Amino acid sequence: MFTTILKILGFLILALIIIATIGVIWLDKSGDACWNQEAEDAINKYRSLTSRADILRLAAVEKDPATNPVKVIEKDPNGCSLGGNGQTIIKFYFNNDNKLVRLEVYRHYIGSDQQMLLIQKANY
Repeated sequence: MFTTILKILGFLILALIIIATIGVIWLDKSGDACWNQEAEDAINKYRSLTSRADILRLAAVEKDPATNPVKVIEKDPNGCSLGGNGQTIIKFYFNNDNKLVRLEVYRHYIGSDQQMLLIQKANY
């Protein structure tokens, strides 16, 4: 009787460990998929634009910061992190003629010591 209870308890613990592991893996994969979708959306949003003025207008940047690259917070928060502290950040790189040459999309966590992580980039 006692050994049967121990076997059942052991199987229950093993099942809980398996379920928890699957849950963590699923959350990690769905988070990565969300970040990749954020990057695709951002690239598609700006894909047809090439001039600095048009891009800054669409990005709702009121005053041109006169920097290269131009860093814009695209979504804050974006919903890709459990704590709601994920930001989608885009860096626009322009040439001397103020034409877009590269766009990089980053993931960033507010209040984290972690550096921004590059998700995707597009060259023009």
